[in-house]
Amino acid sequence: MSIKYLKVIEETPILNTENFESIFGGEDKKTLNTDEKGHVRAIEFIALVGMLFEIVKKCKTPFIYQVKCDFYKSSALFIDSRFTNLIEHFSSQKLEYSLDPKTIIEKLKSMIGSKYVWGGNFSLGIAKLLKYYPSKEKLSDDQKDKWSLKGVDCSGLLFEVTNGYTPRNTSHLLDFKESLKIENLSPLQISKLVKPLDLLVYKGHVVVILDNDFAIESRENFGVIKTPILDRLKEIHLTKKPSNIYQKSDDYVIRRWV
Repeated sequence: MSIKYLKVIEETPILNTENFESIFGGEDKKTLNTDEKGHVRAIEFIALVGMLFEIVKKCKTPFIYQVKCDFYKSSALFIDSRFTNLIEHFSSQKLEYSLDPKTIIEKLKSMIGSKYVWGGNFSLGIAKLLKYYPSKEKLSDDQKDKWSLKGVDCSGLLFEVTNGYTPRNTSHLLDFKESLKIENLSPLQISKLVKPLDLLVYKGHVVVILDNDFAIESRENFGVIKTPILDRLKEIHLTKKPSNIYQKSDDYVIRRWV
């Protein structure tokens, strides 16, 4: 029997549990399962259209499969197959990437104002989650946005605008592509060194240089915002120090990838 795969035909969440109903509805069928900060910790990421996953096993829960992929390493990844097609073979797992800097910058600008969603990387949200996992009670517009995972986190912002080209988590962005030599430099010196789409990365967060004047990021409690580069660097320097190579939790690095 040949290995079978699931190909994503509509954006869909990848969870670290097979019990999707415990996350979208819970025991009372009307509660989104979040932590004290309001984050749905069961989300690993949002699979984008065209992504392929190898089936590990079909779960007892209807429609749910345990899967694996080569771009996101975890032993616990689960997907709702209603967002996919079953295929037996494929010629390539590569998505179509749009790495034209001007295109990416325009996409980033269009994301300003999007909500912050931990684990999110599809700013429009997944409306069918409300259909497949309906609440027993009527939801407000804000509750619908949260239920449908409408928004992006910091690395999810970048992941969406590059259609999955960049690593999904900041832990992998810390050594992504080329490192800039910024050790012992001041915020002003660094602000003159960076170029559009450079990534300022530290443990748990990434800030993207948008153009010659502004940086952009999806920031908890703020959503996607842009800030003058020098102002943001000065703020970061209050708790972090510039480093050529990430070594300690109070280091930050700048990676150049385009």
